[in-house]
Amino acid sequence: MDYLVMRLYAPISSWGTLAVGEDRPTVNYPTRSAVLGLLGAALGIRRSETQKLKDLADSIGIASKTYSEGTILRDYHTIQTPTTSKGVNFFTRKQELQSVKVETILSSRDYREDGLWVVAIWLKPDAQGSKLEHNVDLQQLQYALKHPKFTLYLGRKSCPLSLPLSPQIITANHLKAALDVSINELLADSSKDKSVKNVNELSDRSNRVAQWQTNELIDTMVSDRYLPTTIEYTAINEQNTRLRQVTYHWEGEIDSMFEGAPPVNIFTHNHWDDPTDRKQWQFTQRIGHQWTAYESIENKEAKEIMSNTPDKEAVL
Repeated sequence: MDYLVMRLYAPISSWGTLAVGEDRPTVNYPTRSAVLGLLGAALGIRRSETQKLKDLADSIGIASKTYSEGTILRDYHTIQTPTTSKGVNFFTRKQELQSVKVETILSSRDYREDGLWVVAIWLKPDAQGSKLEHNVDLQQLQYALKHPKFTLYLGRKSCPLSLPLSPQIITANHLKAALDVSINELLADSSKDKSVKNVNELSDRSNRVAQWQTNELIDTMVSDRYLPTTIEYTAINEQNTRLRQVTYHWEGEIDSMFEGAPPVNIFTHNHWDDPTDRKQWQFTQRIGHQWTAYESIENKEAKEIMSNTPDKEAVL
């Protein structure tokens, strides 16, 4: 089966969940509504284009792997809005603030700092060859993510991307195999993509600087030396064997994640993140699954990355 796999990273991100009163919390994984919003923005679909958004939501399934859920940042947020007046419309922010009556809304908004996720997207069997008004395919989504129509962000407009998504289409027998693809491989495949070209050819020095910067980013984001995840030292005298905690979230059948029989420690629950109307900001429930496990890390991972990195002093 084909999956569209991409890496999500930003200095801050926010995955909205049930919000009551002044609190605006965030969960620790990319929600379905946020990923659909990301794809919709890349495709250039507006909130008012209800049918296009519905067809997009009906076409794809979403799963994610959490390498780092980040640390919580809470923002005490204030915003001034005009009071509702019958027959009065405001077309700009300036007009809103010039209103005779302005009230202040207070809220506490949560963000996640330094989170890192890999997301896999696939076409639902019912959507392939269906008679939807607006059909999409993985190649179209991949191209849109590389050439987005609107600005992409992770959850809120104040959360722009820090690194490229590096979307790649991968063939795998099950979801876990697709999500376990090395981030290094995503970046390496993305760098080979000839469809995206820089109009200004880089000099040799610029190429060396770009290579050094790229490898530094890979080492910082992927290496267990820096990644803020749970690491367990399993053997005192075997430093090459370490475990990193990762968490998988997916929808659909439980068996779709695994090649064989699923483990027993899977948590299935309802999520309120399936959008029904973007314009009215309405959502409904869906069933999702969660599984936390440990995967092994070897020190050679970082060594291999840095062995291909030019010396900083020689480059700069």
